[in-house]
Amino acid sequence: MRGLKWTKRKSPSQIILYSLVSLLFLAVSLSYIYILVWSFISGCKTHTEIVMNPFSLPEEWHFEHYIEVFKTFEINGKGFLSMFANSVWFSVMDALLLQFTACTLAYACSKYKFKGSGLVYTITLIIITLPIYGNSGAVYELYANLGVIDSYAQVITSASGFNMMFLYYMAFFKNLSWTYAEAAMMDGAGHFQIYFKVMLPQARAIFGALFLTRWIKVWNSYEAHLVYLPNLPTLPVGVYQFNMEMMYRARLDILFAACIIIVIPALILFIVFNKTITSNVSVGGIKG
Repeated sequence: MRGLKWTKRKSPSQIILYSLVSLLFLAVSLSYIYILVWSFISGCKTHTEIVMNPFSLPEEWHFEHYIEVFKTFEINGKGFLSMFANSVWFSVMDALLLQFTACTLAYACSKYKFKGSGLVYTITLIIITLPIYGNSGAVYELYANLGVIDSYAQVITSASGFNMMFLYYMAFFKNLSWTYAEAAMMDGAGHFQIYFKVMLPQARAIFGALFLTRWIKVWNSYEAHLVYLPNLPTLPVGVYQFNMEMMYRARLDILFAACIIIVIPALILFIVFNKTITSNVSVGGIKG
């Protein structure tokens, strides 16, 4: 009958399974929230209180520690604001170059038939599958020969389309109708105009979602920056080295305060754009 909407009732086993999964997700979420709250509280305590009573509330709340971070947090002669600027530069440019090159390569391979288009797909799968351990020496030598060690130009090494992002964009463009391009061709548009004005805007949702996931990863990363950019430290590198200096500097309060300040930008972006991320990217591929 019109106006009636039938819904299939879940079986008892399905209800139990969904309840257990929901409880598991809830537990994981609460554990992350607990870590953030505990770190924030630790940043408001003295170093002695953190060591002697790590799980108690502070006897006196020292919110000034979050201001003191900007004055005392210094690594290799670089202050907090300098490390923040480095983090913004390398995370934004890395995510932008990586997404653009992967998107462009995937578009060319999916919409244009040429010799080697299938080979690009195969090479990407091989690169993704093979382990990267053991190539650090060769990569460092390559970067040294390119002159990008300790250089802001090091971001150019992110301009590679042979990565997991390529597979996402490949799936997206294969399912995108070519009629958009044909309509643009009838209006006299060339191939570059079709890509930049017609096809690329169609991918802005997935582009934004993948950009955010990559940005969060690079923003929180310190391993590669510690090796290739020792004199241009980012905030995660600063936290890592500051933590290593704890045997000489008893300031765990400043360390926790710095950790909270660092996580704020990523937390804000995730809260604002979490629907964009979850609605456009899944583990198995692209959602329509």
